[in-house]
Amino acid sequence: MIIEISVAVIAASVVVLVAYLVATLQSARASLKQVNETLTQLDAKVETISRETVKLMQSTQQIADDVQGKMKSMDTLFRSIGQVGESVHQITSSVKQVSATVSNSVRLAGDKVNRERDQVAELMEWATLGLQVYRKWQARKSRTDTHPKSPSERNESDV
Repeated sequence: MIIEISVAVIAASVVVLVAYLVATLQSARASLKQVNETLTQLDAKVETISRETVKLMQSTQQIADDVQGKMKSMDTLFRSIGQVGESVHQITSSVKQVSATVSNSVRLAGDKVNRERDQVAELMEWATLGLQVYRKWQARKSRTDTHPKSPSERNESDV
């Protein structure tokens, strides 16, 4: 009787554990889906910023080339051209800051995905272990159900 109660308690525990694991896995799946969507959005933003950066760099290069030509041809406008160079430098600094911020955001999102992937892997291991325990318990239960022991055999095996 004690063994049957113990088996019932174990079965109930396994059912609760599996239910908890299913809920946890569903939550993890939703989190991973949200992270995936965020990464997709970040990819699109990074691509847009990259294109804009290339255009800006090309424009900057054109401006720098134009400034250099004017400096050679007109020494009287040297101060004005110097100010344009400072503006180009500020724009380049701004682009670098934006690129660094985007790069950091992508890295942080990737780190988060890796952490959540590790958590999901650990949960899967626990679920597998629970399933194995449940299957062993079912196999043992089916063996005892198909071949019930006599009272004398139960006393000998329980000792």
